[in-house]
Amino acid sequence: MSELMQRIRATLVTKAAVQYQGVTTSGGPVKLQPGKGKGGANPVPVKASVQDVIDQIRAQFEITDEEALSIKEVTEEKIADPVIRTTVQTHRDNRLYLDGPYRGQMNGEIQTTYDARGRYDELADPKYTDTGGIFDIMAVTVIQTHLAEAA
Repeated sequence: MSELMQRIRATLVTKAAVQYQGVTTSGGPVKLQPGKGKGGANPVPVKASVQDVIDQIRAQFEITDEEALSIKEVTEEKIADPVIRTTVQTHRDNRLYLDGPYRGQMNGEIQTTYDARGRYDELADPKYTDTGGIFDIMAVTVIQTHLAEAA
């Protein structure tokens, strides 16, 4: 007989101190109530040019000249992207898509560009990443610029 089998047979199992409370059920099926979520931040004001957006960001957040230059470069790069232009112009009548999922996707693309440029401090800064933050403002600016071109 192995040592393990000896220990298993020598183990004494006692009854646990659990008391029966009866059967409990939930109050029924869970009913979802629309419109109870966060709903996002206030809409970002539409600006006419990249410089106007940078001025708005400077009024709202403390940023350096280097940060402002980076914001301008990335925003202009995304405005010049033909894939983004085509997507926005294709969905120009679907504002729910552009202001919802595509805005989030654009925000992610801007963050990817910052990552590729090695701008890691901005990627970790809440003033950039929060809803209504700098990346969000940049995303809305890119979308609004293409919508203005399509009009």
